[in-house]
Amino acid sequence: MTMGVSKTEEELEREAAAWFTRLHSGDVDASVRADFEAWLHHDRAHKAAYREFEQVYRDLDLVAPEAGVDLDSLLGRRRFRGSALTRFIQRPAGAIAGAGIAMALTVALLFAPSMLESGQGPSGQALAAKSSSLIATSRGEIREVRLEDGSVVTLGAKSRIETEFTPSTRKIDLLDGEVFLEVAKDADRPFFVTSQDTLVRVTGTKFDVKRSADIVHVSVLEGVVEVMKPADIPAAIEQQDVEDIEKQVLTKGERVSAARRVALPEVKQIEQVEPGAWREGRLAYEDASLAEIIADLNRYSDRQIEIASSDVGDMRSTVAFRVDNMDQVFDVLEAIHPLTVSRPAAGPIVISRKR
Repeated sequence: MTMGVSKTEEELEREAAAWFTRLHSGDVDASVRADFEAWLHHDRAHKAAYREFEQVYRDLDLVAPEAGVDLDSLLGRRRFRGSALTRFIQRPAGAIAGAGIAMALTVALLFAPSMLESGQGPSGQALAAKSSSLIATSRGEIREVRLEDGSVVTLGAKSRIETEFTPSTRKIDLLDGEVFLEVAKDADRPFFVTSQDTLVRVTGTKFDVKRSADIVHVSVLEGVVEVMKPADIPAAIEQQDVEDIEKQVLTKGERVSAARRVALPEVKQIEQVEPGAWREGRLAYEDASLAEIIADLNRYSDRQIEIASSDVGDMRSTVAFRVDNMDQVFDVLEAIHPLTVSRPAAGPIVISRKR
């Protein structure tokens, strides 16, 4: 596992296979992990070679039975079938105990060069290269999830995302609600977030994305975020060519609110609570419509909150409060607007214009 300056494709494949075998041998200490990280980050070609071998290994599920891990379920993949090799590997663990893992790793090493070159498994079937999953939260629930690339996503109440990972890209589609992302740095594999007609691209940063009616709000806590509206979002992600697309570049403490089917507005400075504060139960708004504020509250409240008329929903506020004290929220709204909040013992809470 030398770190030479120039290596052939075959040498890189052999080093990647050797590292993968060692990391899955069950005898890995801090020193081995440090050596592996040094090798991995020494050159982009090392990362590419390791990813390719790892994908082959995952698609063949060579140690899943012996390790007792259902990788297909965890990664959201369909199981690779039809191969005599795979049928052997899928036998009960007792039938291949002892030498099972060693044999599987040996077979992987033997197959790796030819499969990496052709992009196919032993049966001639193209190897799967994509994993995806749907993650959702219920009313009042805040959930933190670690993704397969090491990134961490926190979903707000009543939020829903779909994740998709390939060897070249990472993507989240925000279908409902709000998420805060701590994206693991990977210059070779950008991270995309899509919602409505808005596309966000980063390589490693901390930022918040909220989908509210026909507006997508993006706020940055750390790093750099690109926000754009390409005509063809799937093509932009697949080609990873967004240089010629008009965009807004956000840095720490900045936000943009992208309305659907409208050009991107100017970037604004964040003056209230920092992005992601809702993870601690604090909501903050700057010149937001009452309709947007109440829609957020309905994701946390056990009781439905209704707005009596559209003109009430159009009223705008700059407020901050905790979601665990709804009465305080309503007191504030009544104080700053000509509003009446009806709070019966049962049934929905109704906000209407003061008569």
